[in-house]
Amino acid sequence: MISSFKKDRLIRVFFASNAVTSIIILGLITLFLFKEGIEFFGQYRHELERYRKSGMEYASVITAQHDDLTILYRYLENILSKETEALESLNGGGLNETNNNDGTKALLALSRKFQNTKEHLLNYEKQVVKWAAETKLFLLTQSDLLEIKREAINDSLAEEDFPETIDQLSNRKSFTHKELARWQNYFIRNNREDLAKRINPFVGTEAGTAKEGEINNLTQFIKKSSLNEYPAVLEKQKNEFSSIFTEFKPSFILPESRKDFANASKALDEYLDKTSLYKERLSAWDPQKPYPLSRAFTGFLFGKDWVTNSARHDWFGILPLFSGSLLVSMIALSLAIPFGVGSAIYVNQVASVREQSVIKPCIEFISAIPSVLIGFFGIAVLGGMVSLIADERLNSLTAGFLLALMTVPTVFTLAEDALNNVPRALRDASLSLGATRWQTCARVIFPSAITGIISAVLLGFGRVIGETMVVLLCAGNRIAIPDFTTGFGVFAQPVHTMTGIIAQEMGEVEFGSIHYRALFMVGIALFLIALLVNFLSQAIAGRYKTSY
Repeated sequence: MISSFKKDRLIRVFFASNAVTSIIILGLITLFLFKEGIEFFGQYRHELERYRKSGMEYASVITAQHDDLTILYRYLENILSKETEALESLNGGGLNETNNNDGTKALLALSRKFQNTKEHLLNYEKQVVKWAAETKLFLLTQSDLLEIKREAINDSLAEEDFPETIDQLSNRKSFTHKELARWQNYFIRNNREDLAKRINPFVGTEAGTAKEGEINNLTQFIKKSSLNEYPAVLEKQKNEFSSIFTEFKPSFILPESRKDFANASKALDEYLDKTSLYKERLSAWDPQKPYPLSRAFTGFLFGKDWVTNSARHDWFGILPLFSGSLLVSMIALSLAIPFGVGSAIYVNQVASVREQSVIKPCIEFISAIPSVLIGFFGIAVLGGMVSLIADERLNSLTAGFLLALMTVPTVFTLAEDALNNVPRALRDASLSLGATRWQTCARVIFPSAITGIISAVLLGFGRVIGETMVVLLCAGNRIAIPDFTTGFGVFAQPVHTMTGIIAQEMGEVEFGSIHYRALFMVGIALFLIALLVNFLSQAIAGRYKTSY
């Protein structure tokens, strides 16, 4: 027989081993997350340098300038649309209607001339984008060739048709399709199909290249155009816009159109003043200037765009995902806290034993419902109800309602435990002094349990921000920072969340790619948020325990 001492020792070893195993597993998960994610910043910096070297950074500035013009053009189109609608609503003929018709035709002519002038910048943008796209392909090809050459050297392959050195490949400004095909055949002959597949002898032919049969680095063309073509485009725009608006004789049907047109003229003057800033920025563009590593960190933490598989450049900014998660969490907690805490107070202090036996199991049963079923309910039922007060069925409000439903059991259970831990003597003393039951709850029991209730709320927040399936199905999945200037309308906007983006994209990314590591960085951000929330809840719970 085993002595009681040995039994106690075995029990201690068993539970201690479970605790050690849990710590080891948590440590391995943490190490795996940081191992896969921390390399993201180096890769992102490399991608940002390629973005600059290829000329896509230059092209993006031109695109931003053209977008400013497009907004102004749409403003003029809106004025024209209102004037046309007003003209069609006029009845009869007469001189006034003829004058109004002439005014609308003049406004239409101005709009078309404005569009034609806008095309100058658009054509220049298309040219620069084409140069930058070819340069980007060249840089990708050059990078692959350098890696392939290093592997060939390490494997001691005979040079034969690939005698170029690392330095020679690094200094090249172009590659012909013939030599790319020759290098590809060289690796095939040496039974290295894996390396041969990385060489595309027809790179750039689909979109067209500056010189037929080769791929080039065209940054010198882009830089030269900033000194010659771009200033000419700006000067031409300035002259034509000035002529268009000077020659236009406004004659509007609607009084507000005159005011809108005056605003458009003012906006055009502001745009023309702003062109000097664009010109200065493009003149200072240096494709060889290195990107600091800090830009990769700030670009991820404060970036406003999450764009993948882009023809120009991929952006990995966590801000729209974090703001979406935060908005949904705010909606969920604003509903879950009063319902969860209120239910806990009622069940613990007011309800009879029979009521407790019904209410508690019903609330706690909600946590047993699979989240995917709750998501289906949101799509089929709740989304239709929300669409009565919002433009879209699936948005942050729909997801927030469902997450509140899922969080109530967590807040309820933990809050009730906190209320149970309040010494009964405090309640009895309050009642014996003549206080009512509600006065005792509000002024004695609730304040005594406040730290435990706050801990319950924090753990509920951790439950909300870590939920995946419901937000993926019901939040709308639009990657954009919610527009908080719309007031209460922000709660009805579609959003994407950190958990949703991981679930949606992780299965489609290439292992080890920058997109793959960006998703791991989002996971690390979630991990740190969960760690912070649990730390705060434990600190509050510890303070609660020491006070009693």
